[in-house]
Amino acid sequence: KKAAMQGHVESRNNLGCSEVEKGNNNRGVRHLLISAQMGYKDSVEAIKRMFMDGNATKAQYAEALKGYQDAVEKMKSHDRDVAERFGQ
Repeated sequence: KKAAMQGHVESRNNLGCSEVEKGNNNRGVRHLLISAQMGYKDSVEAIKRMFMDGNATKAQYAEALKGYQDAVEKMKSHDRDVAERFGQ
């Protein structure tokens, strides 16, 4: 819990999943949204499954997806793209 609150993205995801398992869907989704917005794809997938099962709203899934995409976009850099192409 402490690691999640200090910004450890995987811990935040795990905390969200734990809350969902306990039946605290709203609290779980909030944690999963935060980790999705930090670029953690597993959190987006978890919210997607919850949405498909009727345990999360379409708006929550859309927010997770947009937050994830924004985070991934921010992590991109010209130098990283060049390095990736160079390594192939």
